[in-house]
Amino acid sequence: MRLAALAVVVALAGTCVLATNACSSDSSALGTGAPGSGSDGGDPDGADLPPDEGGSTSTDAKPGTTPDGATGPANGPDKPNCKYQAHKTGLTQLQQAGGLSFNVYAPPSYDPKVGHTVVVIMHGQDSNGVPELTALWQPIADTAGENLVLVAPKGSRAATNGDATAGNWATADLNHVTEIMALVDDCYDVFPKKHILWGFSEGCFYGYLLGIGAADSFSGLAMGGANTSFARDNGYPPSAATWKIPVSDVHGDMDPNPISLTLQDKADFEAAGHVFTLHEHPGGHSITAAQVLSQYNDVKGSSSP
Repeated sequence: MRLAALAVVVALAGTCVLATNACSSDSSALGTGAPGSGSDGGDPDGADLPPDEGGSTSTDAKPGTTPDGATGPANGPDKPNCKYQAHKTGLTQLQQAGGLSFNVYAPPSYDPKVGHTVVVIMHGQDSNGVPELTALWQPIADTAGENLVLVAPKGSRAATNGDATAGNWATADLNHVTEIMALVDDCYDVFPKKHILWGFSEGCFYGYLLGIGAADSFSGLAMGGANTSFARDNGYPPSAATWKIPVSDVHGDMDPNPISLTLQDKADFEAAGHVFTLHEHPGGHSITAAQVLSQYNDVKGSSSP
């Protein structure tokens, strides 16, 4: 079923154009800014990663894997393993023990006896994921019949703008993200093999690293505004994904993160046997609700191994 999309643009400033950096823009700003302006492109130089964020991922474990490798199966309507309030609807802020804060959204129509798909949202720079969740994904979740539960973890690194409610990603956060998925699975009736990973800008850089490195945990990747350069630098090119996971990517042809790198991603994913759908648009570093809806439709029919 096609859904009516809102004409909302999440415009991000301070993008990163260096392939070795996993920086991005401010995804808390909503607007349509002109290409190259502070609200749609911003500083083309971006910001360097802290020293501990530029190196390779440990070879001891794939990024995003938990000790038991599990993402948590659904446990029925009573959810006895839930560490929070089971089946809670609306937007709820939670804290992972020893890990990340995160927000979960279940729509008013949530039915504890119906399986749901989980969408994991990886925010851009200086955000906590709530702006992306509410502007881009909540309209889809609120549509009858879509059966989505949304989860938006917040990166552990401090925001560059001093906002204590916002954060940025670190590679160590990626293991926590899949652990949060298990916590959500334990509290909601979800399909264990239906977890979509979405990320934009900084969330795309880190999202590709997580999505390729822990591909078995996800049924589809929906990315935008960046590329796989950070994942490649950490030893996870497109060919490293353990199954033919479908990918949907949104990228503006005026984005400071050059679309040429995304076109190379498309070629390399396809060479490895993946379906890669590129939504190229004549704009800068931005993404709309309509484009996110297209991404969802691209990957929603897939299931992980």
